[in-house]
Amino acid sequence: MGTRCGIMSPLSLLIVILSFIAACGSEKPSPPPAPAVATVNGQSIDIEEFEKALREETALAKRETPLKREETESLKEEVLDNLIRERIMVQRARDLSLSIGDAEFAARMEEIRKDYNDQFDKLFGEGGISQPEWKEALRKRMLLEKLIALDVNAKIQVADEDAERYYNDHRKTYATDRRVRVAQIVLSDRDRAQGILKRLKAGEDFDKVAREVSIGPEATRGGDLGFFERGVMPEAIDRMVFSLPVGKVSRVVQSPYGFHIFKVLGQAEAGGRKFADVREKVIADLRKQKEAEAYQIWIEGLKAKAAIRINRPLPGGAASTIAETKDTHPSAVPEKR
Repeated sequence: MGTRCGIMSPLSLLIVILSFIAACGSEKPSPPPAPAVATVNGQSIDIEEFEKALREETALAKRETPLKREETESLKEEVLDNLIRERIMVQRARDLSLSIGDAEFAARMEEIRKDYNDQFDKLFGEGGISQPEWKEALRKRMLLEKLIALDVNAKIQVADEDAERYYNDHRKTYATDRRVRVAQIVLSDRDRAQGILKRLKAGEDFDKVAREVSIGPEATRGGDLGFFERGVMPEAIDRMVFSLPVGKVSRVVQSPYGFHIFKVLGQAEAGGRKFADVREKVIADLRKQKEAEAYQIWIEGLKAKAAIRINRPLPGGAASTIAETKDTHPSAVPEKR
């Protein structure tokens, strides 16, 4: 359950937040205070919070076979490290006076609602999870995303020479299979499609006819679908267009979408692509890698400056008592940059 440095998709984000809140359960009378599992700059991570997070991660890890003792102990360390990282990042965000405004939060909520349509409210009603709790978890997630974007990602620069070096080291990644550029005319009626095919064979311009009669969304482009590789289209269409010479028109081909007539506009053989053709993707890939590396350096730096006390052995499983106390660093919260 490592902390990620990128922005999560709405589906992944909702699953994470729902899991977090589900682990919290319903409100119960507060038990007597228990010793903290750890403290981060004086802020406690209590046993209840740790064990709930551990139960959640154990449930995910035990999908097929029960965890061995050493695996359980390793998982406990990972869970604690994630909780410590979260504490440190929230403290860093406060140190930088970062927050999530109401308008910003409302916009994110609206994005998630659109992704789920009418299923959004059912997730809470049927799951017994209150929206206020969910919103609190979402706001925290957004705060951490903003922190990483400003304190880590904004400082990353990708020069063209670095991107070209990365491209040269990963040429196979940017190679392509054989591709064809195809235009199509789509009609809902077979007889009409056969009539249109006769017009094309008689010499009418494919681009002009496509704009006139095709019901496909690409009709305004003369039916041009651009280049694509095998596997993008249904198998019957693949067989047809990859066997046609450039400039030739196909017979009528039926699919679940209607009746198609294809024309092959061009071909590109398998092979590497020039850096200029994939420059933007290479830069994006290299930036993503640099952000991940920078995040690890950044979070480890914050941990090194923090005053972290861990009480061992960690609770949960066979080791359930609090015994040893460990100081990892005596310094305070890092100063603003």
